[in-house]
Amino acid sequence: MNALRRLASLFPLLVLARRNLSRASARSILAVAAIVIGVVAVGGIGIGGEAFKQDQLEAYEGFGGTATVSPVVYADADPTDRTFSEQELDRMRRVTRGAVVLPIVQEYTPTVRTGAGEAIPTARVTGVEDPGAFYDPASGQLPDNWDRTVVVGSRLANEHDIQVGDRVSVRVAGEFDRSFRVVAVLEPQGFTDPLAADQTVFVPLSQFETDAYDEAIVRVDAQSRSIDTVEQQLEAEFNARERRVFVNPVQEQRDQVEQSLETINQFLIGVGGISLLVAAVTIANTMLMSTIEREGEIGVFRAVGYPKTAVVRLLLAEATILGVIGASIGAPLALGIGLVANQLLVGDPLAFTPEGIRYVGLGMAFGVVTALVAGLYPAWKAANKRPVEALD
Repeated sequence: MNALRRLASLFPLLVLARRNLSRASARSILAVAAIVIGVVAVGGIGIGGEAFKQDQLEAYEGFGGTATVSPVVYADADPTDRTFSEQELDRMRRVTRGAVVLPIVQEYTPTVRTGAGEAIPTARVTGVEDPGAFYDPASGQLPDNWDRTVVVGSRLANEHDIQVGDRVSVRVAGEFDRSFRVVAVLEPQGFTDPLAADQTVFVPLSQFETDAYDEAIVRVDAQSRSIDTVEQQLEAEFNARERRVFVNPVQEQRDQVEQSLETINQFLIGVGGISLLVAAVTIANTMLMSTIEREGEIGVFRAVGYPKTAVVRLLLAEATILGVIGASIGAPLALGIGLVANQLLVGDPLAFTPEGIRYVGLGMAFGVVTALVAGLYPAWKAANKRPVEALD
């Protein structure tokens, strides 16, 4: 106790400010609560947004050194120009000199049913040679060679209770209508996945009799070769006279998605920051009411020679204390929200990113600065009142 008193004696201004705030404890608590809400809004949204971004960008982890190649579709184009033929795939393999070219067939209006006969209208069907080249299974095993088996995306499996070993029937008009055994359910990939894996049933490419492919995925060893070089080779081969293919490195898609998510996150943080404006109004109101109630006391201070700057410092110290207390309470709450968000989205409650922690610090700084700025006008008004008027 003696140590605390000695420490307090070093900061008499703060001791006096704390005493004044405790005289109107209800108003002070409300002002602190407003700051807490603001800090939690900014920090919680920021750290939660970072967790969401991590979750979505994980979808690109299996696509390093990869580009998607799509045919450019013109309004008056022949239907055969809207797909790739075997000859065009061979041209891609030849011009890219050793890159792996994987054809993709996508069916957006299939009929998919669970083993119990439940229809899944939102399901997509994609024919690929090797889904294990891009994805990891959450359960089961991804087969090297498959024929009458399928791999199911995580969202389809969760929403329709599809397990490894279950059967699903898939009908693609003009191609096949068969029952398949589920050999694997994929890890969640998020809505940004290039093949929309969460909503997809992957079937063997051999199930399709067509030799027309909707898309191709080109892959190189990212350690020894740049996908940008492959992009240039494909552009020179197919787009020399007229743009016929659209080559999109997955890394560029990832950067665009990351930028979009960052923009959305900053917008939401800005919306959350409005709560700090409300906090500023609350603190300004608290300080104004406090100065009105203490006009006589401030008048005595001024009459005995207390300078204006001392009055300003005292009231700003009171406002700053409110901000510091609110920020100190709000920061752990924002981190708690981050723990929950990380657990739900990333699977690791401690998967904080430096950007997420920065948002919490930003919320604390804004909370303290907001309180300080909100105290300026009440402090200026109280300091400039003449002692005779204050004592009247």
